[in-house]
Amino acid sequence: MSDPRPDGPEGWGALTRVTEDADLTDSLRRIAGTGCSLLDSCSAASVTVIVARRPVTMAATDELATALDQAQYDMDDGPCLTAARRQETIRIDSIADDDRWPTFRDAAIGHDIGSSLSLPLIISDDGTFGGLNLYAHGVARLSADDQQLAATFALQASIAVSNVVAYWASFDLSRNLQAAMEHRGVIEQAKGILMASHRCSPDEAFAILRRRSQDENRKLRDIAVEIVALTQTGDPT
Repeated sequence: MSDPRPDGPEGWGALTRVTEDADLTDSLRRIAGTGCSLLDSCSAASVTVIVARRPVTMAATDELATALDQAQYDMDDGPCLTAARRQETIRIDSIADDDRWPTFRDAAIGHDIGSSLSLPLIISDDGTFGGLNLYAHGVARLSADDQQLAATFALQASIAVSNVVAYWASFDLSRNLQAAMEHRGVIEQAKGILMASHRCSPDEAFAILRRRSQDENRKLRDIAVEIVALTQTGDPT
């Protein structure tokens, strides 16, 4: 049974640090790398996330894992997709002798991958789910003991992935709200300029902005930015 090395740089503790990375991809790549490092025979790993029925490799240890994932996405079938969708673990001791997914089998043989282990990741209740994909060179390189260890890791990884996805969704929401506040600020500036130049009410100033936006087929914010900028050099009307 492989040594989980809990105190090592790629051990269990890495799961608690994933949200410290620069972005979502880096966070998930750390999880994929940690999962692979736990098993001595693992050659490559990836994290598949399925949102609105569309699978995507959010992170991978290398291009090998990405290529094997893509072979499955192209056919919309394979061990990693089956594991994710059915929420069950799939271990293949000899990919060359497994006829369930021919496209994946051929891609694996072409990359000298002989065995694989796919584990489900429960990410959220809103239809977002995924899987941890582990690939190994050679036949029967991922044992039952490896499967047990990887399954334990996958349970913890599910929590980490869920937290990462929630964190970055919240971050994106905050960023969008900040952008909305900035947009509103420049629109209010433009309204003030139009109120002064046209001697009109706030509603009438906004109507002028909206009419120009529709007539010129441009975003209202862009019209507002232009009006504010023109106050420095010309007639904002």
